Amino acid sequence: MKARLHYALLLYLAEMVGHVPSYRMRHWVYRRLCRIQLGPHTNIQRGLRLFCLGGIKIGDYCCINRDVTLDGRRGLEIGDNVHLSVGSRILTLGHDPRSPDFAPAGGPVVIEDYVWIGAWAIVLPGVRLGRGSVVAAGSVVTRDVAPLTIVAGNPARVIGNRPDTMSYQIEYAPLFQ
Repeated sequence: MKARLHYALLLYLAEMVGHVPSYRMRHWVYRRLCRIQLGPHTNIQRGLRLFCLGGIKIGDYCCINRDVTLDGRRGLEIGDNVHLSVGSRILTLGHDPRSPDFAPAGGPVVIEDYVWIGAWAIVLPGVRLGRGSVVAAGSVVTRDVAPLTIVAGNPARVIGNRPDTMSYQIEYAPLFQ
């Protein structure tokens, strides 16, 4: 019971600190108290929602925009130079709709380097987004996305490809964050 209460308090703290205007305080809490592995140049905007604090690893030079949800219950690994646009949702656990007892179902999500996830897109459990892939705004990703592939829709389908010339670093640091 004590462990559950402690964990519930940490989740509450993580959600509350997501609304604190101080970038440094948010990052300190995410790293130290929530045990999120976080690259030193990664920027997390306000309003981050977290599930399962210890199962999330975020690389360097990433931008996690406002009102993003990250679910680490089955493991979430985000590479370098990844951009998660406003309102995007990354889920690793749900329920089996065919289960008579509403059994949990899911798997880890891996987001490789240089991936861009558009506003309000949803990535479902067990998906791998290949290096340089793009998920269009509002899309629902139910399957792996090949490297350098652009997907859109619900469910997301291939609509194009991206050139393999990415060499940028995402260094987003607004004055008031």
